[in-house]
Amino acid sequence: MKKLILLLLLMLAVGGYFFFSENGAKSAVENQANIEQQPLIVVTPWEITSLDPGKSGYLFQRLQLAETLVETDSHGKLLPSLAESWQANENADKWVFNLRRDVIFHDGSRFTADNVLHSLQTAMSKPSVLNAKLIKKITALEDFQVEFELEKPLAAFPAYLAHYSALILANSAFDEQGNVVKLIGSGPYRALKIEPPQKIEQEAFADYWGEKAKIKHVSYLANSRSEMRTLLAQSEPNYLVFNLEPASLNRLRQDPNLQLKSNSIARTIQFKLNGTHPLFADMEVRQALSDAIDRRGIAESVLRIENGAADQLFPQAFSDWRLNVTQSAPDYADIKSRLLRLGFQTDEQGMLLKDGKPVKFTLRTFSDRPELPIIATALQNQWRQIGMDVAVSVGNFSEIPAGHQDGSLEMGLYARNYALVPDPIGALLQDFAPQGGDWGVMNWQSENLTQALAQLEKTTDPKQQYPLKQQIAEIIYREKPIIPVVYYQQNAVAHKTLQGLEIDPFERNFGLSKLSWQE
Repeated sequence: MKKLILLLLLMLAVGGYFFFSENGAKSAVENQANIEQQPLIVVTPWEITSLDPGKSGYLFQRLQLAETLVETDSHGKLLPSLAESWQANENADKWVFNLRRDVIFHDGSRFTADNVLHSLQTAMSKPSVLNAKLIKKITALEDFQVEFELEKPLAAFPAYLAHYSALILANSAFDEQGNVVKLIGSGPYRALKIEPPQKIEQEAFADYWGEKAKIKHVSYLANSRSEMRTLLAQSEPNYLVFNLEPASLNRLRQDPNLQLKSNSIARTIQFKLNGTHPLFADMEVRQALSDAIDRRGIAESVLRIENGAADQLFPQAFSDWRLNVTQSAPDYADIKSRLLRLGFQTDEQGMLLKDGKPVKFTLRTFSDRPELPIIATALQNQWRQIGMDVAVSVGNFSEIPAGHQDGSLEMGLYARNYALVPDPIGALLQDFAPQGGDWGVMNWQSENLTQALAQLEKTTDPKQQYPLKQQIAEIIYREKPIIPVVYYQQNAVAHKTLQGLEIDPFERNFGLSKLSWQE
């Protein structure tokens, strides 16, 4: 009897095993099918403000809806895209680009030189890196060849054509006044519906000239609240979420169903100073402010990233611009002594005085990037260690360029992208122009720096470029009209079933066409 009971139990156990295994397998297959039938939903804080590439082109580029003539790899090397090759004359003021012959736009029309002229001439008529001060004339030499005549020699010109404002759209994307009325590009994805400011629906484009996208349907969702983006990442397996606040990273790392990717990108969190301010006009005071920053502490304790301390303006992606410098922890007593030797005094509480008046200034920043107010508070505390009373003002990002223009800005903290044109000279020529720039120097200039930039503009030989880059980097490092704090680190989170997730250090591409669901 006992043997019969044992035999029945064994049969039930084996039957149960196969039942639950079969149903478990079916459930896994069904879950996988459900994921693949849903669109991948990409979530970031950036809203769609316009169909114009000059305004929202950075999103259209990252979502692979439209393309530029020139692309770049993860090391900043320029690559062919809609242009197969290019060459310059001896003076680097005339460039000929040879175009691909197998490109079809999302409306079925074929890509030719006429599209390049239409898109780029329209871009030149609006605020853009491509303007009349840069390009004198664009000519179609034939159906698949375009010549650019520049106002002056520019060895880095192909990098400018990688900027998002230089996206090439079909002629049918524009109305008669040059306004973009429909986004019709040539990327591996085509837009089905765009609903500013928050949503885009797109699908894989079957006639794409390059490698076809693997995930067929993608939606884009803008959500400015970091805590909400974190909740979305944990809610459904088909979310891909970017720009997460440091406080949420540990929680996401502990979720066994998620993968978290982080990578340093070509963006520096830095602050600019008003060069006419009585305090900041002195280079030694600027150096003292810089030396008092515990960059490693901010990177590791505040942002929770390793190797993020910005010892100089340009991150590791730009090796030719990097100096061989060392960074040490702040010695607050020594820094304060240096300031006293410059003529500062202290009050009874040990706070600095200048000409008998307390040393006070306001640091402006904004909350669009949630880490900036936190960093501003850390700087406030560190500068207090050397006796400086700093007020932190958190407002709209537009207050920094507005304060530059009206002269009211004392100091502004922000994140600067040095890869919009994937060659730092694009940002340098704008930020360090003698008249300054909204996101560059304010009431400061260096004749040596201006001359070095002018020389670099027209130098095509890499061996001659290198010492000029080093000279420029050294002047900025020594004189500190702009002071770096930490290098920015982008992070993204997705379900583990999403394969191929990588972060582009130049922030040009979400890599959507290379993603797939785990089989």
